[in-house]
Amino acid sequence: MTTLENAAAVLKLFQQKGVMQGHPGLTFTDVVEALRLPKSTVSRLLATMEGQGMLERDTDSRCFHIGRVLLSVAGHYLSTPLVDNASPAMARLADKTGCIGYISQLDGCDLIVLRMFHGRHFTQLVTPPGSRMPAAATSTGRVLLAQLSNEEVRQRFASRWQTLPPNSPQTLDALCAQLEEIRQQGWSLAQNETLPGISSISVALHNKYHGDTAALCLSFLSQEGAQNYPAALLDELRNTARDVAEKYGAMPL
Repeated sequence: MTTLENAAAVLKLFQQKGVMQGHPGLTFTDVVEALRLPKSTVSRLLATMEGQGMLERDTDSRCFHIGRVLLSVAGHYLSTPLVDNASPAMARLADKTGCIGYISQLDGCDLIVLRMFHGRHFTQLVTPPGSRMPAAATSTGRVLLAQLSNEEVRQRFASRWQTLPPNSPQTLDALCAQLEEIRQQGWSLAQNETLPGISSISVALHNKYHGDTAALCLSFLSQEGAQNYPAALLDELRNTARDVAEKYGAMPL
């Protein structure tokens, strides 16, 4: 392998060994055994990585830890708002599925659309960025409300409950019942609610580093029959959420 490949193998070893904050770190022997290279080669490799700030060595234990350069880059990368991190993946998903993609966040009892991505199948029934809608009347709003306890939801809507479209929950009790279903299945569906003839499915993500939560949504023409959403779309959306979570340190909810 090349020097770059060997360096990458060393960095991957931190994950494989479960080296986290408070862990003693990787020993020279750990690296030799994992890379199966001569000790002299590993010694030069580790010295180079340490010199470039990719690794740091504890003066007492002589174990290796991730260095300041990588920590600085990772910190900047992971502190980016979730809506920005998820945007490229949602743009690709909208193009692949032909659906309209959205990224939204919760604001009190409202949902705010932050990003919109056109798919191949153009429709004029879109909700542009900046739009505010009752959270209880959207799949994105409900999947985000489901991250709260029912007690928190009741407190939030206690004095602000409003009349919703016919296909939306008509009472606070009905909303809480739907939220419990969403918590069980991990996703949310809306049909002909804020826009006639339009349905949507949504999942939620939480960035544990930046602390923000967002909903990823695909919107499509409503379907008739018992299977009232395309199962393949849900699979694609959930896979995208998992990919974003793995890449950016977020958690699919």
